[in-house]
Amino acid sequence: MKTIIVPTDFSAAATDAAHYAIAVAQQVQARIVLLHVLPLPLIVPEVPLPPDSYELALTDAGHTLKELKEELENRGNNQVPITCKTVTGSFVEEIRKCNNEPDVFAMIMGTSGAGAAEAFFLGSFSLTAAENLEHPVIVVPPGYSYKGIHKIGLACDMINVAETVPFGSIRALFDHFDARLEILYVSGPGERMYPQVLTESKFIQNNLAALRPEIRITTNDNIREGLMHFVQQQQLDLLLLLPKERNFVESLFHRSVTKKMVLHPEVPVMILHA
Repeated sequence: MKTIIVPTDFSAAATDAAHYAIAVAQQVQARIVLLHVLPLPLIVPEVPLPPDSYELALTDAGHTLKELKEELENRGNNQVPITCKTVTGSFVEEIRKCNNEPDVFAMIMGTSGAGAAEAFFLGSFSLTAAENLEHPVIVVPPGYSYKGIHKIGLACDMINVAETVPFGSIRALFDHFDARLEILYVSGPGERMYPQVLTESKFIQNNLAALRPEIRITTNDNIREGLMHFVQQQQLDLLLLLPKERNFVESLFHRSVTKKMVLHPEVPVMILHA
């Protein structure tokens, strides 16, 4: 059975992602692991904390995680196995440990809400997961409800696709969803349609022939605007992004574009590593 890992800090955005995750788990017949990481204090306070304060915080987190588990079980009609994991330490280290988990379908998590503090922490967590997890990561916008996955978009820069596009992972994704695949290439104003773009797009079509992808080319001097217009126009349910470097925020098309897409997505975004 596949596993979906759902990190939570018990915020509204994280709970929205957990609701999305239970629906996906039903679709792909996966189990869920709810993960809460209680960070160790980075600075020793001048006034010592009560000796049992950290143990109490860990116990409280465990109770809250159990309540979330019960809510998700009700949403899933008790058809999805759910386990809870509350640990202390570094979020980054716990994410890296998840790389050792077998048969992970994805990590599904929320991203920033309206508050500045929430945006910092959740935004940092979603980018950290994308950078450190070898498995796919799905970032869910606040308030987004699962409506099924019927149309999936793939953003591609049409450069060395044989090495940078994880064709096997994409084909495996479509084993779970009866969806159409739309592929987008965003060109700059006045950019010529180089033979390389046509060659790379043909390679994609050949390797994903069973999915019958539609390749669309649009022109926009703002890549994020081009992507968002594509998402809205095609009414996508999921957008695939393909980072090309392990340092995720420096990869894809441009650092600021990628960061905005992950911190403020309009539809769920799945990050797939080649």
